[in-house]
Amino acid sequence: MELHLSSLPVPKSNRYIRKKGGKVFKPPRIKNWEMRAIWEIKQQYSGDPLEGPLSMEVILVLPNRRKRDIDNMLKSLWDVLEKAGVIKNDNQIYEIRTIKRIEKNTQKTIIYIDHLE
Repeated sequence: MELHLSSLPVPKSNRYIRKKGGKVFKPPRIKNWEMRAIWEIKQQYSGDPLEGPLSMEVILVLPNRRKRDIDNMLKSLWDVLEKAGVIKNDNQIYEIRTIKRIEKNTQKTIIYIDHLE
């Protein structure tokens, strides 16, 4: 299966904000990205959540060589794939391959998902 997002995942670790009383919430930037990404994925996939062990290949098309936290970007992506109903849980991911590609003034994410035998 191949899915496309028109943007890069927003890393969310250490981006949550605590209010008085200990309540934690997501900043609008993260919430907006998640909502848009879920919508884009649901336009491409409407089946049942995939089951069993999965292999993922993620191509992050970056607009420049700026350093980015790829690990936290992937965590955000896994959460969105769960919320969009593509996978049941990120613990199904047994194999991950991540590729960074630089294309000037371009940002997108390409996801390939396969079942592992």
